[in-house]
Amino acid sequence: MPIPSVSPPPRRQFAGLTAAVFTLTLISAAFADGGTSATPRLTIQRRAVNQDQGGWLVDYRLRYDGPNGMVLTPTDVLAKVDGWVSNSRVSSHAIPRLSSLVISGPSGLASFSEVISSPDEAQRCRERLFLTVWTGDAGPPESPPGKPTAGLGTSAAPLLSVAPGDTIHARLRWEHQHFLFGDYDPLLGQRTIELRLGAATVRDVLPMDHEQYLALPKFVWPAPPEDRRDTRYYLSPPDSLHLEAHVPGNQYYRFPERPVRYSTKMRLRFWYLTAPGTEGECRARIQQYKDTPAAWKVLDPGAHEECLSAVGRWVKVEYVFRTEPDATTLALDFRISGADVGEMWIDNVSLEPVGATLGGP
Repeated sequence: MPIPSVSPPPRRQFAGLTAAVFTLTLISAAFADGGTSATPRLTIQRRAVNQDQGGWLVDYRLRYDGPNGMVLTPTDVLAKVDGWVSNSRVSSHAIPRLSSLVISGPSGLASFSEVISSPDEAQRCRERLFLTVWTGDAGPPESPPGKPTAGLGTSAAPLLSVAPGDTIHARLRWEHQHFLFGDYDPLLGQRTIELRLGAATVRDVLPMDHEQYLALPKFVWPAPPEDRRDTRYYLSPPDSLHLEAHVPGNQYYRFPERPVRYSTKMRLRFWYLTAPGTEGECRARIQQYKDTPAAWKVLDPGAHEECLSAVGRWVKVEYVFRTEPDATTLALDFRISGADVGEMWIDNVSLEPVGATLGGP
């Protein structure tokens, strides 16, 4: 779908920062453009635009040139990002909508831009944008999103000092916050950005109008607890999941719920071995769920049970299915039911998309 574009304003050169780091959250708000000095300047030396699952990550390498160095506080930082965004894969995002995000030191450190407003939390869509600036060759330090680093306690606290010729790194991270589409479908459209540091301003146009890969959950099931594994029988060393009908609690095992992409073709694979003399019924079950910010729902049409009837030998099971249109998570369990006599071993469990591979950094 074509995206309305905004003609980029003339690019200026702008000014930078020194060995300290800050993380600020960009918020949709009104932005007043003030005058800047023509003397200090920041030059874009390198820019990288990368999809980050359902969000975006933009990294700048900047050079500061000016007659003097400068010391910045949060009140000296101003940034504005605008663009018409949509995604033709998602019906609610088929029509381009204006997203405008602004940050300034006094405006606060954690806010959102509402792309789709709705009293129903499941229908609401927001964008959140973080800005991190640092100097030096090392990357930015790890810090939880939305939590500022030292030096941001007050709007007057010194933040960064910059000398002429210093290299500055600036990172912008967008989050698409929607319970169903946010992790997988980035909002697409060119963005215009204006970043002001003290008396220096830089402007740019970001090409974020196409997906770079199909985003899929980056998750694998962890190994069962040690007391649920058996080293005597396995298909792949060193052990396998062990079910025992005569041991209370061990006749059943449920893998942790895992995220899944909605409306996606998936393949479940595993091997099982049932001991001769097992009297109970051995089964595997898949259950899909819809998790919203306020509630969760079992998706009964997405449920599936597999009867594991072979005895005395390792048997491979492969089941291909499609996740439900509003599925967010999936659970898998194995059990021996109906009797307290019997054992079963399960090995090499995997769940993967069909015809797609994990992408991204």
